[in-house]
Amino acid sequence: MRLASSPQPPASTASYQALTAWYETPLGQHLLREEQRLVDQALERRFGYQLLQLGCADLILHGASQIGHKFSFCAHPDATHCHNAVACGEAIPLANTSVDLVLLHHALDYSSEPHQLLREASRVLIAGGHMVIVGFNPLSTWGVRNRLQRGRSGNSPWESARLSALRVSDWLKLLDFQVDSVHYGVYVLPLNMERVIRWNHWVEPLASRLNWPTGATYVISARKQVAPLTPVQFKWPRLVPLGLSGREATRVSGGCGRTPYRKWRNHAD
Repeated sequence: MRLASSPQPPASTASYQALTAWYETPLGQHLLREEQRLVDQALERRFGYQLLQLGCADLILHGASQIGHKFSFCAHPDATHCHNAVACGEAIPLANTSVDLVLLHHALDYSSEPHQLLREASRVLIAGGHMVIVGFNPLSTWGVRNRLQRGRSGNSPWESARLSALRVSDWLKLLDFQVDSVHYGVYVLPLNMERVIRWNHWVEPLASRLNWPTGATYVISARKQVAPLTPVQFKWPRLVPLGLSGREATRVSGGCGRTPYRKWRNHAD
């Protein structure tokens, strides 16, 4: 079922399928395990009724969430193994404030309009709802390889935009979000060889515990702030009893701008 389309999708169907296939490689599996761990940590104490995931590949990362209804949108109708509804992330076909949590899995990295995508995600999110963003870190060895190999065919995920966590956090603050946490992960070298991954695996626990900002990926957890309500104080008009002059009304009311009913009744009697 096609819900929305875009004449210029954020990434081609071939790139979408290539990235999905890349996650089946040893390096992609290692990245996916670390991202799943960080996402599970971000979703651990998030409750609600509706969860929306937008991603750049045919992957589901919200399985551990305790939210009742979880669903995803696929950006490309021709993608293989895509069984979700098709919708463009820059024009989400949902009503305003209808989702309790939005999960963006590298959606900003592969979007041609990341600002618009973030605004749409904020629009469908309820006040006080949460947004979890997974992105590639340009300040890492993976970011260096991305700059060296960008534009070459068949090199996913090295074709992403690589938005830094600081930049995305600034965008969130402009949309009235409070950034709760930023966690980094995946400190292995970007070489798709199992022996290299095993050799670099010893540094993962220490770097993750210290949250070094040089990890290949990051997970941002933010909350949509609720605008405070300013109470409006109604100024009651001054009541003047019938049949009394201004001086007598002031004496009866005590000069406070209102006339006690009991005193006014006794004076009238």
